[in-house]
Amino acid sequence: MPATNRSELAAFDADRVRQAVQETISGPLYAFCEYNTESFRPLYLSDDTVSTYDSRDAMLEHFEKIHTNVHMDFMQSKLFRNTLFPEAERVEYITTSMDFLKILRVYVGDDGLFISVDPAEPVVPIVDAIKATLEWPANQNS
Repeated sequence: MPATNRSELAAFDADRVRQAVQETISGPLYAFCEYNTESFRPLYLSDDTVSTYDSRDAMLEHFEKIHTNVHMDFMQSKLFRNTLFPEAERVEYITTSMDFLKILRVYVGDDGLFISVDPAEPVVPIVDAIKATLEWPANQNS
């Protein structure tokens, strides 16, 4: 049975967003987490994801390592918005694709979503589903 938690960090209904993402993708959802510059909270972890770790502590340690780095996403998105492309209203997402996994990090105001899916999964339908579920911030340029 997958591991699940209720949303506590995001200023929006991340649980509803997770459901929309799960209804949109054709392959597996490996992980769905909410995060900000201070915290990282897994909301959904598939059985496959959980089984890749030797223990719960090993899994949490790896997630902490991930969060130590993904908080830099907010700094990077500000670099893109404010310095490199000041005409942009927002950086909506960043995608990293590996041979076994695709990670999508979506930014909604001061909150982020960390989503891992199959590498063949198209990204744009996921982002469109998130946008359709949320009131997307009009301008994140700060």
